[in-house]
Amino acid sequence: MTNPKLLWSEEFNEAVPSPNVWDRDLGDGTEKGIPGWGNNELQVYTEGNAFVTADGILELEAKRVTDGSAGVAYYGPAEWTSARLVTKGKVLFQYGEIVIRAKVPAGAGIWPAFWMLGEKIDEQGWPLAGEIDIMEWVGREPFEALGTLHGPGYFGDHGCGGKLVAETAFSDDWHEFGIRWKPDEISWQVDGKTYFTATPQNVSPNQWVYNQPYSMLLNMAVGGNLGGPLAADFPDSVKLLVQWIRVYEFEGYGQVIQL
Repeated sequence: MTNPKLLWSEEFNEAVPSPNVWDRDLGDGTEKGIPGWGNNELQVYTEGNAFVTADGILELEAKRVTDGSAGVAYYGPAEWTSARLVTKGKVLFQYGEIVIRAKVPAGAGIWPAFWMLGEKIDEQGWPLAGEIDIMEWVGREPFEALGTLHGPGYFGDHGCGGKLVAETAFSDDWHEFGIRWKPDEISWQVDGKTYFTATPQNVSPNQWVYNQPYSMLLNMAVGGNLGGPLAADFPDSVKLLVQWIRVYEFEGYGQVIQL
């Protein structure tokens, strides 16, 4: 089998995430009308919690704040800062194999994710515009990697998805989390192993909203509905590490739209 054609990659060769690719969501979601980012999360997103190391590793740091320097969140003085990077308004993707090589941090209460939102999110809203969760992982379930679709009639706790249960905690090592996406089909992989496939039949009689361009998001939430309570010994700083993100052609499909 020939190697798939590489359509796009982010190798994190710059000291900060490239402004040609990434924008930052800031705050606690209140300005967007979704305080706690709609999930009762504890973090406030800032400019300073995402950076690239000298050896080309993107770090998203969730950091405990005790001096009030992060301002006020929806629940009172902000207790955590973190980072959320988005390609919205800069780069869109439709179909292909999309893979991230990452190392998630340990600790019950942490909730890193690599996901996508439909191009029309501003005009259609969520969940009508669609959401593709390529990788979600929560520290309280260290052996489980999650992949989910959220769309009209199937969202939140009722999303369409699956999980891979590993023999060792995902935080122990680097892993490659990805999807293979073509018209009317998305499958999820970890380290090349497929663990769930979705088609319009899986969401019927609801609408399949995934044959359109999507933007990428990469974030690390703290607590929240899925992340759950923080462990009593949760550290003051944890980091999501990312070596690269790559998009390949898949079965002849794959489009990258530079805005």
